[in-house]
Amino acid sequence: MSVSVVIPAYQAADSIGATVRAAHSVPGVTEVIVVDDGSRDGTAEAAAEAGADRVIVLPRNRGKGAALAAGSQAAARERLLFLDADLGASAVNAAGLLAVELPDPAMVVAVLPGRPGSGGFGLARGLARATIRLLAGRVMSAPLSGQRLLPASLVRHIGLAPRFAVEVGLTVEAAHLGVPIVEVPVELEHRVTGRTLSGFRHRFRQFRDVAALLVATGYGIWWPALPVWRGAVRAVAWLCLLGAVVAGAAAAASASGRAAAAAGGGGVVLWLPCLWLTAVTLGLRKPNYLGRSVPAATGLLFILVGLPALWLAAGPFEAKVAGTIVIAALGGAGLLDDLFAQRRQARGLRGHLGALLRGRVTTGAVKAFVGLAAGAAAGAALDPGRPAVIALDALLIALTANLINLLDLRPGRALKAFGLGSMAVAAVSPKGLLVLAPLLAGAVVSAPSDLSGRAMMGDVGSNALGGALGLALVLTMGPWARAAAVGVLIALHIAAERISLTEVIRRSRLLAAFDRVGAASLAAYGASGAAGEGR
Repeated sequence: MSVSVVIPAYQAADSIGATVRAAHSVPGVTEVIVVDDGSRDGTAEAAAEAGADRVIVLPRNRGKGAALAAGSQAAARERLLFLDADLGASAVNAAGLLAVELPDPAMVVAVLPGRPGSGGFGLARGLARATIRLLAGRVMSAPLSGQRLLPASLVRHIGLAPRFAVEVGLTVEAAHLGVPIVEVPVELEHRVTGRTLSGFRHRFRQFRDVAALLVATGYGIWWPALPVWRGAVRAVAWLCLLGAVVAGAAAAASASGRAAAAAGGGGVVLWLPCLWLTAVTLGLRKPNYLGRSVPAATGLLFILVGLPALWLAAGPFEAKVAGTIVIAALGGAGLLDDLFAQRRQARGLRGHLGALLRGRVTTGAVKAFVGLAAGAAAGAALDPGRPAVIALDALLIALTANLINLLDLRPGRALKAFGLGSMAVAAVSPKGLLVLAPLLAGAVVSAPSDLSGRAMMGDVGSNALGGALGLALVLTMGPWARAAAVGVLIALHIAAERISLTEVIRRSRLLAAFDRVGAASLAAYGASGAAGEGR
């Protein structure tokens, strides 16, 4: 194996020479590159004197991530070994990383021996470990270790996060693609920083950079392979859309505007805790349409912010009761499905009904019956003493919920359908905004992460959104219009049993273009196209 060593260095004139000489003695290393990150103490000269094959000097300090990126671009070998500049003579022990036999591609991470009194209070390390566990589902012993062996093509594909978030970014993005990551104990020695002023300053910068990565990637706004300008555009578009939802709801009905504002603000605050609750506490990580394991059932956020906001807004008591029944019951049934559904269970209404006739109760069948029961209860609250209308309400709510569920097969598709449906309802009458505005604001909060393929709302989300949309139709339409809507929904469900909605969307240029709006994800490793983009 031929390896290029990349060493980012800043103010490391006293240690870089020994590190370079030791790196050269590692079997398999054929190139040592030092990137002087704007040092003023002669680091570049010391590296050259020690025999570095190439010394890259950055005119100003740009941070560890930028230094590693510059060195990786200059490397001539297909394997990269990242080493810190302060390892000194112990860098020779990095040979332990090269000795690990792993499939290609893979990332090998060094776990350094612990040294009492050599660190702070563990806040930066703890945040790094929690970030990797949340976003990638991995538990790392050395989340901030800078000593790593990995393919150069992988580095180019997933990109490098800025400054001290680079190690966490590498782990998160590699794990997101399913690249094997192995930690190996290696006898390497860092310069001791301890609990000094400079040590605390260094760890604060680590904490700050990792926190920025957690927010940017956790909310689905940006990741290392995505150009910074695109991340900025996504962030601005996200905030503008959230503001438009609140403003639009306020313009249609001031009470709905207040509900949307409360749900939107609460959703922004609760998004990451909701991710932790579903992905870590409940262990709900599932493969998405690309086969990547991502947090699932994040639509729980819609219930957490939607129900309180519903009751904060002014509106008819009966509508609030109906909204609570529908959102809680259908969302709860969806969560049950997310938690306990088997991968190979029956599919489609026909499949679930067939399984029920054979004596097997599926979670899909439970969802259908709960949807009808919740719809009937909501109809009884809104139209007491009118059995025929209540039956229509039950069908309309249950069928709308299932339609949104059927659309939730690709990033953002169910959210877009819910958004279009909400706008159509609002155009007819603002009555439905009482239940739609809070959930629409919550849906916008989750949209970047959903569209980037970093999280899935799950059945808990699609059921809650679909049920709320069905209830909004009940609130805004007369009995005959509801009957017509039920007829259309039944026809759509019959068609969905015979043809693939995804295939229909793919064959339509207009629908396919709308399906791609806002979507951006990390491309499969080795796939053609620009890294960080594509579906």
